[in-house]
Amino acid sequence: MHLDAEFLSPTTFIDADHPDIIALAAALAGDTPAETVRNIFVFVRDRITHPADTGGTHVAVSASDALRTREGLSYAQAHLLVALYRAAGIPAALRYQQVQAASGALVLRGVATVWAPGLSGTGGFLLVDPRYPENHPRHSGNFWQTRALQPPFERNLPMIHTDVAPAVAGILTRATDAQSLLRAGVPGTL
Repeated sequence: MHLDAEFLSPTTFIDADHPDIIALAAALAGDTPAETVRNIFVFVRDRITHPADTGGTHVAVSASDALRTREGLSYAQAHLLVALYRAAGIPAALRYQQVQAASGALVLRGVATVWAPGLSGTGGFLLVDPRYPENHPRHSGNFWQTRALQPPFERNLPMIHTDVAPAVAGILTRATDAQSLLRAGVPGTL
C-alpha cells in the first residue's frame, strides 16, 4: 500500500517535527502499530480538554500549542492527534464533520483519520474523534468515535485533508478568545 508522503509530513499547524511532539510520540509508542494508535488516541482523548468544558479562552491552533496548553477546540485536538501519529511514523490526516450547533447553525468539527489496517473495519483508515473522554456524559460508548453523529443534521465530510483546511486555519488564527469563537460559531463549510 502506498500513501503519499504528506500523510507523514509536518505542516505549520500539524507540527509533527516539534521536539515535544516527537518526545511524546516516542513515550506513547506501543509494541505494535495498533498499540501506538490506541495509546496516542487515549492520551489526546483523556488529557486534552475542550474550552466548552472548561471555560478556557485560549485558542490553540498548532498541535504543539494544544499539547503545551493541554486544551483545544476539536480542530486543535485533531491537529495534535495527527501530529503525534505522524511523529510515530503512522500515516494520518484530518477529516471534518458538519454538525448542528445549539443555535441551529451548521458548524464544522475537526476529527482525524489514521492508517490502522489492523483496527479499522475496512482494513485501512480509521476515523478517530477524541472530543469526549470516557467519563464525559456525552461520550458515545464507542472507543474511537466518542460522539455519536445524529443524522440528518450531522455528517462526516468525505474528503481527507493532509493539512488544515484554509477556512479552519483562517478562523483559528484570527480568533482571540475560544469562548467568543464558540458563541459566534465556527465555520459551517469548507
